[in-house]
Amino acid sequence: MNHKQAVVGVDVSKATLVIGDYHSEQVVHIDNAVEAIAGWLATLPKGSVVAMEATGALHGLLAQMARAAQMVVYVLNPQTLRHYARSLGLRAKTDRVDALLIARYAMHERAKLRPWQPPAPAADALSRLLKRRQVLVQAHTTLMQSLSAMSALKAQRQTLQNALKRMIANLELLIWAEIGKSAQLTAVHRRLTTIPGVGRIVAAELLAALLRFEFARIDSFIAYTGLDPRPDDSGPRRGRRRLTKHGPGLLRCLLYNAAMAASHTKLFKPLYAALLARGLQTTEALVVLARKLARIAMALFKSGATFQAEKHAQTA
Repeated sequence: MNHKQAVVGVDVSKATLVIGDYHSEQVVHIDNAVEAIAGWLATLPKGSVVAMEATGALHGLLAQMARAAQMVVYVLNPQTLRHYARSLGLRAKTDRVDALLIARYAMHERAKLRPWQPPAPAADALSRLLKRRQVLVQAHTTLMQSLSAMSALKAQRQTLQNALKRMIANLELLIWAEIGKSAQLTAVHRRLTTIPGVGRIVAAELLAALLRFEFARIDSFIAYTGLDPRPDDSGPRRGRRRLTKHGPGLLRCLLYNAAMAASHTKLFKPLYAALLARGLQTTEALVVLARKLARIAMALFKSGATFQAEKHAQTA
């Protein structure tokens, strides 16, 4: 790296950006707004590193503007940064500490990081709609559970439930409309729904994920879902495998739900039973099945084929 180029970490919030410079350890605060970001980026040499946590939609403006300004942009997994902070023995957590931590991580781990690329517009729009639907579904479940025992609010509860159901249905119409804007996306979405256990919403989430990045290998996509097991071995000891849980939680949740549905189908029920017979717990067996569904989904996405039981169930 040219010594003139900067390496900065940015702690992002809705209103402000706290920016830490790796080399000088100086920290500045600016507004999370177009003019302030543009003015700050103008002070950096082209090719400088700008790293930030993934923070829902809050980091989007900075990431897009930094990339447009020819910076090298990294959007980092918050969970990875938390583990990194623990490994350094950091006890304090402030905006300043977080910004400098992000800068330090980007500096030392840059060789292993993939520069951020803006998602395809279709994937971005679809993801936003699916996340909003999930918020409504969770709100509906939480409210109905909380109010179920309150008979005095039965009428209001029913009115609220009907309103939330209508909003969810309307959001789903927007999702289908977004997919329907492209004949190609419509065809891919239809192919994904031919996988046993994969319904229209799960297929839409898979479609958004597969459009977001160009995954070179199926294992890369599995790692993106966070359904890949993390080894915990030392010498002769073979520790318990746990999921990395990197990547979008909604995709992981929907794939798990799809696995539950698939476990009752004629095709996958024997596999699910065989996994249980091997001694796997229910959750472990469903995770294995969820990974299989993700592999099949990517195979269909790449090949342009529809699901064929004999071919895809055996090779995925």
